[in-house]
Amino acid sequence: MTRITVCPRDLAGCLARCALGAGAQVADRLIRVMTAAVVDRLDLDALVARVDVNRVADRVDVNRVAGRVDVNRVADRVDVDRVVLRVDVDAVIARVDLVVLTQDVLQAIDLGQMVRDTSGGAAEGTVAALRVRSVRADRVVNHFADRLLHRPGADPQGTDGLGPTP
Repeated sequence: MTRITVCPRDLAGCLARCALGAGAQVADRLIRVMTAAVVDRLDLDALVARVDVNRVADRVDVNRVAGRVDVNRVADRVDVDRVVLRVDVDAVIARVDLVVLTQDVLQAIDLGQMVRDTSGGAAEGTVAALRVRSVRADRVVNHFADRLLHRPGADPQGTDGLGPTP
């Protein structure tokens, strides 16, 4: 028969490792059971009511690594109609700089060019009508002067092609 000699330090270390391994398993099991018992007894509504939602929102970072915070998923759950009902439209309009906005719109559509393009024809028509009236008025004055000064050979009315004088 062969005798095996065991060093007491090696035996103590081996027993300690076995005890720690078994103790860790028991501790893990005990923690799981105790945690489940505590969670079962918690009033989650009361717990959530104590959460500072603003502080949580401050911690939400849009630029975080994917998988941690999905802001789009949170935004999809927002009732936009309900939010809009709470908006003070008058306050929003008061914050809009209407002068700058109007200038930007007028510059974008080039209103000056539109006025020049559309009023060109109207201006030409107005000038032509004024010329015709001016010629007729001149004829009336000339005719009156001819009669007043008894000038012979005055043109008969309407021979200028502009119709009878008024």
